Amino acid sequence: MTMDVASIKLSDLLHHPDDLDKIPALKLEYTRKKSAVDSQLRSGLKEQLEVTQAGMHGITDGQRTVQLIKEEMMKIDKLCAEAQNMIKDFPNINLVSQTHRNFTAVETMRRNLVDFNERLTKVEGLLEEDDRDEDNMANLGRWRIIFARLDDTIDWFDEHIGKVAMNLIEVVVQGNSSLVVRLAVVIEAEEKSDKRVLALQEALKDHKEMAARFKSITDGAKSTRGYKEKFLMAIKLKAEGDIEETKQAFLEDPSKLEKSLRWFFNDLNAVKQGMVPLMPKKWKILKTYGKIYHQLMHDFLIGMIDDPDTTGSFGWTRNGVGQGFQTTHYQILGSMARSDLQNGKERF
Repeated sequence: MTMDVASIKLSDLLHHPDDLDKIPALKLEYTRKKSAVDSQLRSGLKEQLEVTQAGMHGITDGQRTVQLIKEEMMKIDKLCAEAQNMIKDFPNINLVSQTHRNFTAVETMRRNLVDFNERLTKVEGLLEEDDRDEDNMANLGRWRIIFARLDDTIDWFDEHIGKVAMNLIEVVVQGNSSLVVRLAVVIEAEEKSDKRVLALQEALKDHKEMAARFKSITDGAKSTRGYKEKFLMAIKLKAEGDIEETKQAFLEDPSKLEKSLRWFFNDLNAVKQGMVPLMPKKWKILKTYGKIYHQLMHDFLIGMIDDPDTTGSFGWTRNGVGQGFQTTHYQILGSMARSDLQNGKERF
């Protein structure tokens, strides 16, 4: 079948003997296209290889950290066992010590119960202040410390984090760098906490008896909160909403598609210019936004091809979808790029 198609194409190109003179030019054109495809494949392969290598390094580092924790805990367990044999009255001393710890824990619990209402009222006041000033949320950085002891208000705290994350581009455009930094500090701190929890859970998985004997080591957060993942999800949800608005605008007036897509490039430019200097470098925030936006835009354009409503608006036919999509796609991007160059702007 491939040979038949190739023959048909050659017969279309070479109608007359004089057309044989076109062969060198055709060969050059196909060679150029092949080189371009090969270059793209090499670039894609290189990027995937880098991602894979980075992932493997991360796994190796994690395994090394977990192993070190296991070894250190085994050393502590060994020292503890040796110390018990060295101290004559260790059982009595241990009993008195445990009793003292129990009294301390009960006293701490009683004090927390007495002060709980007062502290909760204070936190509610801080949250109400930020509700009235959502553009700045001056108390955002203080919440994390308070919420470590007030789990009942975490949902409210998460809601505030979500609001900032969903409107982060607008926050950057408005120049509110302080709020961007505070959000990054909270998410980074929780990300580190999540890593410690996961490492500890992994280390204690095969040492449950040891964990029970050294309960103080396991105090603190018992589960991950996933703020980094929630942050990435907020980026995606916001972009999905913008794309849906773009689709609706296109259905109303297809000629305004180029204008309705400007937010896509403006957002990425805002990330590059205003967000990159404020976020942790290891997040690679521009690349993160780029991957999310690129995937959503790809799905959006492919979806328009498959949707009879949008396909009809472009005037495409089923047999001409590929050519129409490619032409329109590059016309949109090319026109927007030329417009920005004329205005002295840079997309990425």
